[in-house]
Amino acid sequence: MMRHYQNPPLVFSGLILGTMALGNLLAGFLPAVKWLTIPLALIMYSLLIMGIIRHPKEALNQLKLPIVASVFPTFFMVGMLFASFLIQSGWALVGTVFWWMNLISNLILIAYYLNRFVFAFKWENVYPSWTVLFVGVAMSSLTAPASKAFTLGQVVFWICLVMTIIIFPILLKKTYQIGLPDAFLPNISTFCAPLSLLLAGYLSTFPHPKTSMVVFLLFSSQTLYVFVIWQLPKLLKRPFTPGFSAFTFPYVISATSLKMALSFLGIKGLVSLLVYAELAIALVLVTYVLVLYIRFLQSQKTVGS
Repeated sequence: MMRHYQNPPLVFSGLILGTMALGNLLAGFLPAVKWLTIPLALIMYSLLIMGIIRHPKEALNQLKLPIVASVFPTFFMVGMLFASFLIQSGWALVGTVFWWMNLISNLILIAYYLNRFVFAFKWENVYPSWTVLFVGVAMSSLTAPASKAFTLGQVVFWICLVMTIIIFPILLKKTYQIGLPDAFLPNISTFCAPLSLLLAGYLSTFPHPKTSMVVFLLFSSQTLYVFVIWQLPKLLKRPFTPGFSAFTFPYVISATSLKMALSFLGIKGLVSLLVYAELAIALVLVTYVLVLYIRFLQSQKTVGS
C-alpha cells in the first residue's frame, strides 16, 4: 500500500504541518490524541522526504514555480515542530541540531525566492502564500521554549511583524483587485495564518508579554480569521488540487493562538467557547483534506501505473 504514496507534491508539506499542529492543539484537551496525530504526521513527513530523495529533479522543478516555492516553507516549519518534539522527548542534541538545520534551510529558501521572484517583480508571482514565505519563519518563535533560542525568537517576531505589515497591502491588491487563477483561490486561507502565528510566537518567546500587544494581535488575527471563514464555503466549492493543503494549518494556528491568548488574558466563560468552535472547524478541515489527499495520491499512482 505504501507504494501509492512515494511521490507526493511538495505542497503536501502544508497538510503535514496542519496535522502536526492539530495534534499539539488537541493534546491540550485530550493528551492521548497526540500519539495518533504525531505518528501520522511523521509518516507523511517521511513519505515526502523519500519522494524528494527519489525524484530530486522533479522537486527542483516544482520549486521553480512561485506558488510552490512560497508554500514550501511549511516543510521546514514541520521540521522545527518535529525538532521541538525530539527535544521534549529527551533527544536534546539531535533535536537542537535538527531545529537549526530547518531554520537555516528556511532562510535559504527565502533568499532564493527573493532573488528569483521578488527582486524581478511581477504580479503573476504574487500569492497570498507570501505570508507563509515571509512569516512562517516565526515558527522559530513558537518553538523557542524547546530550542531555548528566546532572543532569536524575539528578533524574528519583530521582523516578521514588520514583514506582515509590508506585504499585506500587496497581497490584498493582487487577490481582490488583480485576481487569482481559480485553482489558486484556496491559497486565500493563508491570510489568517501570519498574525495568529505571531501571536502564538509572541506568547511563547517573550518572558513578559504585554497585554496591549496580545490584545492587538488577538483582535487583528481573529478579524482576519472571520474574513477568511466568510469566504470558506466559496473556496471549498471547487475540484481538489494539492493546494487544498492551505485549508489546514491556518485554521489550526488560529485556534491555537486564540486558546493561548484567552488563557493569558484570563478570559473564561462563553467567549472561551470560541476556542472549541475554531478547534472543530480545524479538525473537520484537516480530516477532509487528508481524505482528499489520500484519494488524490492513489489516483496519481493509478494513472502513472
